[in-house]
Amino acid sequence: MRRFVLIIGFALLAAACGGEQISEQLAEQAIGGNADVQISGDGDEVTINIESDEGSISIGSGATLPDSLTISVPDGGDVISSFSDANSAGGGITYPGDRHEELVGFYESWTAGIGGEWQTSTSTFELDGQTQRTNQWSNEGNQYFILVSDCIDIGTGEFTSACVTINENL
Repeated sequence: MRRFVLIIGFALLAAACGGEQISEQLAEQAIGGNADVQISGDGDEVTINIESDEGSISIGSGATLPDSLTISVPDGGDVISSFSDANSAGGGITYPGDRHEELVGFYESWTAGIGGEWQTSTSTFELDGQTQRTNQWSNEGNQYFILVSDCIDIGTGEFTSACVTINENL
C-alpha cells in the first residue's frame, strides 16, 4: 500500500509539472505486471486512472463510481476516488458541509430499506474550535460499509465539507 501511495504521489507531482507521459510510464513500471496508468488534466483537475488485471482505481476530479456498486449515492456530490476488483467496489464522494445531516438521514433510510442487522456508530471530535462528526454503518457479514463525516475542504483547510466513503464486498 505504501508503494502505491508513493507512486500516486509521484504521478500527481509529475503531472502537475507537465510530465504526463513520463509519469504514466514510471507509474506503470513501478506497479509492475499488466497495468495501464492514464493521467489527465492539470492543477486541481488532475485525474489518475489505473487499470490492471486485478482491478481499477481512479483518483481525482474526473473519477466515477464503478457500475458494480449497488450502494445508493445522493445526487450533487463530487466523486474524488473509486476502485473495483473482482471482490469489491467503492469510492469517496464530497458534498457541501451543510448537507451532513441530510446525508446521515439518507443512509439511515437506505440501510433500513435494505433490512438485516446493521452496526452503527456516531462520534464527534473537537479540536481547535473545529468539530468533526462521523456516522458509520456496516451490515452483518460486512457486505456494506458506509461512512459519512465532516472533512477538510482542500481549498480552505477547514472542516467545511461532508465526505461519504462507501465500500461493498461483491
